[in-house]
Amino acid sequence: MSRNPVRSKRPQATSPQTAAQCNPGDEAIIDQAHALYGSDAATAIAYCGLDAWFEGEEVEFRRFARLFRRLMN
Repeated sequence: MSRNPVRSKRPQATSPQTAAQCNPGDEAIIDQAHALYGSDAATAIAYCGLDAWFEGEEVEFRRFARLFRRLMN
């Protein structure tokens, strides 16, 4: 049983990357978030992560969680 009752029942793909690995596209996403949202870039990335979580997209959620952690450091 899923811990999140809203979560999709679709099978999830597993990410070949660990949380510590950096995707070259991550830098571009962070740069664009800073350009669009300024000091609120971390909040915008967090909203994207929440959206992915509620849609049941675990791979995307993990990516946005990794980006959020990088923005918060």
